[in-house]
Amino acid sequence: MISIENLSFIYTGGTKTLKNINLNIDKGFFSVLGASGCGKSTLCLTLNGLIPNEINGRFEGNVEVNGKNTKNYPVKDLATEVGMIFQNPESQLFSLCAEDEIAFGPSNLGLPWPEVEKRINRVLKIMSIEHLRNKSPEEMSSGEKQKVAIASALAMEPKILVLDEPTANLDPKSTEEIFKIVKELSKEKIIFLTEHDIDKVAHYSDKLMLMDGGEIKMEGTPDDVLTKKELIKYIYPPKICWLGWKLGFESPPLRPEELVKHIKVKEKLKIEKRIKKSEPVIKIKNLSFEYEKQKTILKDINLDVYKGEFLAIVGENGSGKSTLALHLNGLLKSNKGNVLINGIDTRKTKVAELSKIVGYVFQDPDQQIFADSIDEEISFGPRNLKIGEKEISKRVTEALNYTKMEKLRHNDPFSLSFGQKKRITIASILAMKPQIIILDEPTTALDMKTAESVMSLVKGLNKKGHTIIMITHDMELVAEYAERVVVMKNGEILDVDEVRNIFKNKELLQKANLIEPELVKLGKLVGEPNLLRLSDALEVLEKNQLSNSLKTTATPY
Repeated sequence: MISIENLSFIYTGGTKTLKNINLNIDKGFFSVLGASGCGKSTLCLTLNGLIPNEINGRFEGNVEVNGKNTKNYPVKDLATEVGMIFQNPESQLFSLCAEDEIAFGPSNLGLPWPEVEKRINRVLKIMSIEHLRNKSPEEMSSGEKQKVAIASALAMEPKILVLDEPTANLDPKSTEEIFKIVKELSKEKIIFLTEHDIDKVAHYSDKLMLMDGGEIKMEGTPDDVLTKKELIKYIYPPKICWLGWKLGFESPPLRPEELVKHIKVKEKLKIEKRIKKSEPVIKIKNLSFEYEKQKTILKDINLDVYKGEFLAIVGENGSGKSTLALHLNGLLKSNKGNVLINGIDTRKTKVAELSKIVGYVFQDPDQQIFADSIDEEISFGPRNLKIGEKEISKRVTEALNYTKMEKLRHNDPFSLSFGQKKRITIASILAMKPQIIILDEPTTALDMKTAESVMSLVKGLNKKGHTIIMITHDMELVAEYAERVVVMKNGEILDVDEVRNIFKNKELLQKANLIEPELVKLGKLVGEPNLLRLSDALEVLEKNQLSNSLKTTATPY
């Protein structure tokens, strides 16, 4: 049982993060939605006593878990009541193998080894990770690490499992597996989960709530909350739900199989070939790569990337996507095969020289940002290219204006939200004026509104002539923005094709452990195999005259 009464919290030196939260959960799978910075993660930290016992701030109200007021118990005493899983499993794993990791908690409870071993075997079986027992975290994929983190929490036999964005860094298959496992666990435990993937929340949750500005705005079943138009004030609704509104539903369906009952496609989409091949700006020939004393990561890669295209690289965790991308700016250099950027051999060229052509935006902006001010951060790259101060000032101003961050140019970048930091990393790359921009998981940990804002910025750069290479696990993102897709698995390229052709290839999707976007599923159900983007869906609805409310110039995506 979770009981929260009049909870408010302010971090020391900060603003109020939680405001008068009242909540009661006695069973099942409970999810929390909301934009980045709405207070979801802070709320999670109150459930196991980290707030107020370990994290400083002004705490008001009461939080009880299974009858225990968290203010009155140290965190270690609440560990058997509440298991906590964080977004990044790297922050939780510290042992040399999975068995030791899982044994750590029960051993610290002073349990005899036979009982500890019994728990290890039980949670390994629940998570289907018996094969990881003696494996080091360094040898695991992100999905495997997250499963070990969950197993470690389960070994403490908590009655409540709290998961804060547990699938943010996982590929589609691993994400689906985690949700299925957690759903099964919800039969005997309370699951409290924060998540940005609204489609997964709609499918798996028993109940959910929406937060904004530290307050609860909506609460109920997925059908109660996600079908209300009021939702749009806070977050973007599921695409299927939004299309239902366009069809005239007062309370639209959430899932493709429900919406399909109300659509009859008579006139299909006419799809023009969007890929216009120009000269390659990147040529990869017979590239193979292995890290020292490890297995081969890339195997005989051959790929041409064309000027001005928007290319997505997809595949499960550990498939070699990021390793391949790091060869494109010279951070990795292989003796096997060639990577040519505008005819320049990356093996014979310094990273500083390649940075004039190729800009790399990393997944985590905190790994890229280091300066004391935004102005200094963005000017660092051009200054290292020995560009004059007058030109640097001009470039910094242009980059800030383009990313809509001009008003914050003198702020400390570490004080910004995650989405703002993403914009700063993009601005710092833009100031270098590269021809090619690589983005590694550009929307990870962003709510949908912030993600759309970042991606609109990226799409605008593409329209200005920049070649965009995007590494992502988000198939919705691929469907909406990319033109061509590289599908990887086990260090090899399985296929390279236009987006629509990739999602039509069921056998390829299964082999690469990819999942169809919601609109692609809808298209197949209604007999429209070319359905891909929201603009496609609107065109289908307009052509088939299914609603009188279709004439609109604005969409929430």
